[in-house]
Amino acid sequence: MSRKLNILQGMDCYLPDVDGVVNCMHNYCTHLSDGNNVTAAVPKNRRGYKDNFPYRVVRCNSIFLFGDNVHYGIPKLDAKFRKTIMDGEYDIIHCHSPFATPKFLLKVAKKKNVPIVATFHTNMATIFQDISKSKSLTESFSKSLGKFYNKFDEVFCCSPLVEEQVRACGYTGKVTYLPFGTDLERRTDIEELCGKADAELNIPKDKMVLLYVGRVMKLKRIDFTLRSLKILKDKGYDFKFYIVGKGAETRKLKRLTKELELQDCVEFLGFVKRELLPLLFARANLFVFPSLYDNFALVKVEAAAYSTPGVFIADSCSGYGVTDGVNGFLAEDNDEAFAAKIEQAITDPEVLKTIGQNASRDLYIHWKDCTFKLHERYCEIIDEWRNNNANTK
Repeated sequence: MSRKLNILQGMDCYLPDVDGVVNCMHNYCTHLSDGNNVTAAVPKNRRGYKDNFPYRVVRCNSIFLFGDNVHYGIPKLDAKFRKTIMDGEYDIIHCHSPFATPKFLLKVAKKKNVPIVATFHTNMATIFQDISKSKSLTESFSKSLGKFYNKFDEVFCCSPLVEEQVRACGYTGKVTYLPFGTDLERRTDIEELCGKADAELNIPKDKMVLLYVGRVMKLKRIDFTLRSLKILKDKGYDFKFYIVGKGAETRKLKRLTKELELQDCVEFLGFVKRELLPLLFARANLFVFPSLYDNFALVKVEAAAYSTPGVFIADSCSGYGVTDGVNGFLAEDNDEAFAAKIEQAITDPEVLKTIGQNASRDLYIHWKDCTFKLHERYCEIIDEWRNNNANTK
């Protein structure tokens, strides 16, 4: 990055609370800090947690949301935070969520007369519909999101499918497509990692391994996966399905596992040590991810780093970039079709291995490369902003 910028990024929750959006902002800030001045405006978190990042972190007062198990920032209740952020100098401001902290940062951008952009990470209207069960309330909420995003100079999306979501809310401004990546390096020592995984988890060498990594929540549709796997078990297939992560649905899914008589096939690992994840990704023959909720499956890129292909739902955002039978698998949205696609994938191990190698070739991208593209776009937006302001004087 040849041009040094003063960058402010912010969102409503942050580390040590972790999800895909937090992961994205943290990696952006980390890689941008190499050659730029980067500030993160985020909420305070657990007592005793200390920030140890290569970028500056300014935290505001927050409340703990038990249902989501996250700390949520409330800038209105923190005058010191507001003054600290307002006193800073920025070339551009970048927001990653649509609530209290970004609303404050819009005021900062106006006061500082600098461009402000946002990444549309999550289709909040889907979540609101799931909670409210009301079409009219969801439509009203969606319109409010559109008004919010129309206050930004530009919105970043990871794909045309995601752009459709923000347009459906009523956003009329400019959109730029920017990819999301992983901080995991692409690996070639897959066989060695597989051997370590077998030893660590006591997996028979020839056992077929399926994997899920992420939050254990309703919208991830792990129950859908379990019902599909029940079909495969009844057909005589022998496999092990590892579920990595924690969440509110864990207890319910464990009950479902027993009801489906999958106890011998499914193991809930919860959160695992960071060093165990590469072993799991490498050892997995197939990554299963039927989510219709995710706008981008970061785990798809992580799995690709280890040449592990995934099976997704056709026309879903999670499956964007996947070509069925080439670098992954796409199934219709029902238990039987998903089970049939998994069966297709695992029937020929050599073909599956080739498809995994293609996934590494086509789907893998490191956060460093993503951040380079982001920095380039920042510079273009800043120059456009300054030229437009100069022409109006």
